[in-house]
Amino acid sequence: MDALARVIGPAPSEMSLEELEAAIKREHSRVSQGLAGGARPTKKKGKTPSKVAKAKGLEEKFGMSLEEMERKLELMKKLEEKGAL
Repeated sequence: MDALARVIGPAPSEMSLEELEAAIKREHSRVSQGLAGGARPTKKKGKTPSKVAKAKGLEEKFGMSLEEMERKLELMKKLEEKGAL
């Protein structure tokens, strides 16, 4: 437990008022310098969906299977090549 206190420091309730004020000023200075140097808070990025999940999402969104979408895309490409579209 003593090693932990050395790493993270004492709890605010264990500090005197002067020590607490000094710790707050140090933290404020550290954050201000980081922001002045261009640091910005970042959001935690979520997991990216798997290919299976993406495929299911497309199928639900458009109401057709991937194979059917692929056939329609091929037909559209052929029509564009012929100048029909």
